[in-house]
Amino acid sequence: MTGSATINGVHLEWFVQSGVCIRGDAVLYIDPHLIRDGEKADLILITHDHFDHLDIASIKAVAKDDTVIVANACCVPQLQGKVPGRVMPIGEGETVSEKGVDVRAVAGYNYVHPRGSNVGFIFSLRGQTIYHAGDTDHVPEMDSLGSIDIALLPIGGTYTMDEREAAEAVKVIQPKVVIPIHYGYGTGGDPQEFASLVGAAARVVVLDEVQRAAA
Repeated sequence: MTGSATINGVHLEWFVQSGVCIRGDAVLYIDPHLIRDGEKADLILITHDHFDHLDIASIKAVAKDDTVIVANACCVPQLQGKVPGRVMPIGEGETVSEKGVDVRAVAGYNYVHPRGSNVGFIFSLRGQTIYHAGDTDHVPEMDSLGSIDIALLPIGGTYTMDEREAAEAVKVIQPKVVIPIHYGYGTGGDPQEFASLVGAAARVVVLDEVQRAAA
């Protein structure tokens, strides 16, 4: 395992929980958490308003004056006027185009995250279509996401899918590459078990956390 991977020209780093930095045509963060210093973002995507996904201090650490923060609409009141950059609300089924990137919000939900309180995101960088699921179970809407090159799926089993359910989602989504996230930080989740369950359905890339800054 390494802290980062480059897949067809797209560089991905996993920090903690669902926090990732993806570099391609733009520098894009999703749900940055416990980051106190990092490369500045062109785009920041926020899936939902739980503290480990909407982390104001971490957003401030990576945002700049012209950063665009595309956030689930329910998160906007917590962001407006509190972070650098411009906040753009998005809801399930909507697409926004910012910094040359089309970002589509898709369904992701479970008993902890009622429908609408969390969204997943689909976007493309350097010709690679990337899906970040947010905190979700395997939901029927995953059947119709379209072609996905790289999927980032939670496997922790506490508040999200576990390894087995996530592996079943992989077989429906059919990404070329899947990266497990949201495990090992107050939750369960074994990435090697997940990889074994996925088998030949997709290439599994397991990343170590790049860093976990002091809160």
